[in-house]
Amino acid sequence: MNAQRLGGLFWLAMGLISIYGSLLLGLGNMREPGSGFLSFLAGCFICIMAVVVLVQSFIQGQEVQPKLASIWEGVNWRRPMIITLLVLGFVLFLERLGFILSSFLLLFILLKSVEKFSWSKAILIPVLTMGCTYLIFDFFLKATLPKGFLGF
Repeated sequence: MNAQRLGGLFWLAMGLISIYGSLLLGLGNMREPGSGFLSFLAGCFICIMAVVVLVQSFIQGQEVQPKLASIWEGVNWRRPMIITLLVLGFVLFLERLGFILSSFLLLFILLKSVEKFSWSKAILIPVLTMGCTYLIFDFFLKATLPKGFLGF
């Protein structure tokens, strides 16, 4: 099977799973959207894009489309694996460290080790980002963010 068809089928399945889960949560209505409303819209969008990819894969000739194995040749897995592990660590330590500290650490490590930013930029960007995030979500929107052991 070629890569486009397999990818289209995968994302169609993901979109349908999202739609199904959203329906279980409840959609609500336009005035009072339910918990599943946004994920329902996202699932519909994913399904539409997957169908477009599938239709294109059948319209194009077989000789134009890459095979699945050829896509993975020569792929450098270092960066995606580091980012995946960092995001997994963020999720695991979010409640213990709090949103601000865990997000700061995630951004700092990404900028310093993965993107090779200078020390000043690798510190300044997460500080500004977390400051703006705290201001918007905690101060203005009064959203509850995980506080962590430091209390912020």
